[in-house]
Parts: sequence; structure tokens; C-alpha cells
Amino acid sequence: MEENLCSWAPSLVVELIKAIAWPITVLIIGIRFRTGIFESIQIFFSKNTVSEVSASASGVSAKFVAAQQSLEALEGSGGNSVNLPENMSLEAIRQRHEEHKTEFSEDILGGIQTHIAALNISPEETVNVLAQEVSLLQSAIRYFDINKVLFRSQFNLFSIMANNGGRTSRADAEHYFLSIKEQVGEPLLDWDWIKYVAYPVSNGLMIEEGCDYRLTSLGRSYVSFMSRNPQLVDELAKL
Repeated sequence: MEENLCSWAPSLVVELIKAIAWPITVLIIGIRFRTGIFESIQIFFSKNTVSEVSASASGVSAKFVAAQQSLEALEGSGGNSVNLPENMSLEAIRQRHEEHKTEFSEDILGGIQTHIAALNISPEETVNVLAQEVSLLQSAIRYFDINKVLFRSQFNLFSIMANNGGRTSRADAEHYFLSIKEQVGEPLLDWDWIKYVAYPVSNGLMIEEGCDYRLTSLGRSYVSFMSRNPQLVDELAKL
């Protein structure tokens, strides 16, 4: 199924949720999500970022963004803390739903159930359709998690790599970083290449292979998603 997320206005988000993701049903029949939707959305809205470099001499806003990315790198891959336990029982899943449901989530659930019933498809087809749609939602949540702290210059590096077979030499990457550091100035004054690449590597966007760096499937998919949504690229932290 193609990702057809082109705009993330609030109204579209609501319509998207109404049209997809029947998480509790998918879970009950044994589909294991990569990350928990409720916790991911909670984390998404609980963290803040600043996309503009401060116009002041101190560059406070830019430093805040840089510090936030350093913290994310130290925490490692964002999905680990929200994975569903391997041994989560059916009863535990039902209890989880009872604890987290809201009036609005129940309205959405009812709408999804009505939509699925109207499709008049088999249980196996229902599982497949819902799993596909949930995978798109999970991917989008991951992309927006990345957007909270990623620098525009890092995305530009990913784009360069994507146009070069998905990789770049370590020497070229370090030279790129030094040119960005010179342009940005104080916010990255105490940064070196290792610190600059820590977040993309620890969160699975790119990996080191010998003397090269290569985009992972997540990295390639992220670049593809952002390329289809250029307004999101413009909102990245301008470092």
C-alpha cells in the first residue's frame, strides 16, 4: 500500500485516524506492533523542539535544539521503551485498552468497526488491511519523532547520500560536517563529527560500513517521505 500522507492538517489527521488503525482488534488476533501507538503519540506531544536559530548573539534556541538531539542520541532508538512486551497476554491487552481509552477513541473505534463491516471482507483480509494501515501510521509517528530533533543539515546529508546510491564516504561526510559547523558557529562550537552523527546512527537512520556511511531502510524511507512532504523539511531545525 502506498503512503499517501501529503498533508498533516488537524482535520486530515482526524480523517486519517478514522480511516485506519484498529489497534486493539489487530493486537487481539496476534499482530505485534513495533511500537505502542498510545505511548508513541504521548511522547510525540510531550516533547518540544525549536526549529529556528535564535537571532541573538547567544543562539539560545539553536543550542536548545542541539542539546535536545544530544539527549535523544544518549537515549538511543526511540522505539525500545514503547515496544509491546513479548509475553503480553490477551487479558493484558484488553486491560490496556480499558485503561487508555477515551470517549473520542471509542468514537473512532466505532467508526473503524463500521467501515470494516461495510467492506464485507474475510477475517484474513481484515487483518491484512488493518495491519497495512497501521504500518503507515506507525511509520508516520516514527518520522515525526525524528523531525522533532533532526537538523536540516543532517537531512540534506541524507538527501545527498540518497542521490549517491544511499551512501557516502566517511571523509566526505566529515568534510560536510565541518563546513556546516563553520556556517552555524556557536550552537555547534563544541560538536565534533562523532557527536553530529550520533543521533542518526543510534536511531537507525544510517550505519557505518568500513570507510563509508550507508542509509538504512528507515533512512531511505524517511528521505522518501520527507521528499513528498517538503513543507515538513522546511520545519526542521535550521542547523
